[in-house]
Amino acid sequence: MFKRIDHIGVVVDNITEARAFLESLGMRLERAQEVPERNVKIAFYHCGDGRIELIEPTTEEARRNRLGEGNQARLEHIGVEVDDVPQIMKAVQGLGAAFTTSKPVPVGPNLNAWTKPETSSGIQFQLVQRDAV
Repeated sequence: MFKRIDHIGVVVDNITEARAFLESLGMRLERAQEVPERNVKIAFYHCGDGRIELIEPTTEEARRNRLGEGNQARLEHIGVEVDDVPQIMKAVQGLGAAFTTSKPVPVGPNLNAWTKPETSSGIQFQLVQRDAV
C-alpha cells in the first residue's frame, strides 16, 4: 500500500531561519513555493532518499491551528509515497481513517491527501502521488 516515506512535514515559525539552518547542514533545496489556498509557504529539502518539508503558516489562524502557542517548530505529518492516491484513500477509509478533504489535492507536481490524525492512531499521514499533476 505505502511505497516509502516521501517526507517528514515540519511546521515552523520562521521558514527563512529554518531554511538557512538546513542549508548550513548541507541539505539541498528541491523546491519552495507559496500555497495561498492552504495558507502556507513550503520548502522541500533532500535528506538522503527522503525529504524534509518546512511549512510556515501565513495567517494567524493557520499559525495557531498548525503550530500552536509559543512553539518554534513541531513535527506535523509523515508523507508516504503511493501509486494512486484515490485508490489508497478508499483502502485507508475502509480501515476507519478519514481525510481532511473528500478528494485529492494537487500541490506543485504532486497529488495529495491527508488523514485526520484522530482517525489514524494520532498520526497524520499525507499520501503523495509524485508527478501526477
